[in-house]
Amino acid sequence: MSLTSFFVQGSAGVGLWAYPRICILEYEREGIMQDSHRDVPDWTQPTAKELQLDAILLSKTDGRVHHLLKDLLEDQEINLYHSYANVVSVRRLGYNDHGPVHARITTYNALKILRLLQEGGVAPSFVAENVGTQEDAAMVVVLGCFLHDVGMSVTREAHEWHSIVLADTIIKRYLETHCAGNLAKQIAMRSMIHECMVGHMAHDRIHSVEAGVVLVADGTDMSKGRSRIPMNLERDPTVGDMHRYSSQSVFRLEIEKGTHKPVGLTIKMENATGLYQVEEVLMTKVKASPIMSHMEIMVEVGGESPKWYLR
Repeated sequence: MSLTSFFVQGSAGVGLWAYPRICILEYEREGIMQDSHRDVPDWTQPTAKELQLDAILLSKTDGRVHHLLKDLLEDQEINLYHSYANVVSVRRLGYNDHGPVHARITTYNALKILRLLQEGGVAPSFVAENVGTQEDAAMVVVLGCFLHDVGMSVTREAHEWHSIVLADTIIKRYLETHCAGNLAKQIAMRSMIHECMVGHMAHDRIHSVEAGVVLVADGTDMSKGRSRIPMNLERDPTVGDMHRYSSQSVFRLEIEKGTHKPVGLTIKMENATGLYQVEEVLMTKVKASPIMSHMEIMVEVGGESPKWYLR
């Protein structure tokens, strides 16, 4: 599969990227787990899959967004927060991946959704409200999405708020670096990044396009790769198992231009078990997102006729 992309000019002259037709969700998290009877890998060390996704993300971006992503991907503190969040999520609670691979996949998907919205004539709130540029909005989405789950390192309950507490100094540091000399923009971006993070569970109402993009992108990471690690760990039945088993049914999620709306999601699954991921996870987030009216969502279950959830 070719991952070649080309650059197109955004409305503000910002270099944006065109993505391959198939979403990055096709890439499974191979090599993260070995045999379930062996010791799990060292949680403090980056995996080969993380490095692969790093290369893909960097190849799809340019300008300030590229430089910001490069810094985030190389930040050891962030990587350790992500990795320990997965220790809590997967090993302690038996949930799906909430670690470094999830952060990379959702960030990729969020940037793609933001780009499709722009191409469909939907401006991010930063642009519509004359606060910043398309590139500023993309940086908000990157920081908000990449850091949204670090609070899982504390606990599942209210982890979005824990994420803000743990990540705020990191956010300030990178805004001071990449928006140097512009305090007004730093404050506006920091506020919206917090909105992106606190809103990603759909517990608190959000209003910006940028936060809506992060909310939906978080729900798009539903393929079987996300449950590979917890499925390989032997444990007794527990609350949360439905997340693991339903994810195993989903083998592909495509994000591309919709037929009548700017953004189209197509979810392909082997059997109806995967509908739980769509109905209870994705659609909950979509219905709470300000970008819902700009989306189409279709599901293909085996050889059955497509099921439209939104169009």
